[in-house]
Amino acid sequence: MRPDPGLALQEAVITGMSPQARGDVRLRLAARGKLLAWQQVDAMAPASELERAELLLRRLYPTLPERSLQQMLDQLAAAEAGGTWHGFERPDPLSVR
Repeated sequence: MRPDPGLALQEAVITGMSPQARGDVRLRLAARGKLLAWQQVDAMAPASELERAELLLRRLYPTLPERSLQQMLDQLAAAEAGGTWHGFERPDPLSVR
C-alpha cells in the first residue's frame, strides 16, 4: 500500500481540534460516505431493493463477516415478504455539506 502523503497534516489538524469538532467532522464524513455509497449503488442499477441492500451493506461495511451479512439479508427478505420493509431510506443529499 502506498503511504498517505497527507497523513501527517491530517493528524496535526485532528490533534488540534476539540473533541466536539472531531465529532462533527466524523459525522460529516460519515454522511458523505453514505451518500457516495448510494451514488455508487445507483450507478450499478440493482434489480430489487434486496439487491440494493446487499450492495449498500457491502460498501458501507466491507469487513462485515459474510455470515452476518447473509443473516441480515435473510431478515430483510422476510420483512420484505411480510410487507414491513420496502428498502433503506435514502440520505438527503442537501444535508451533506
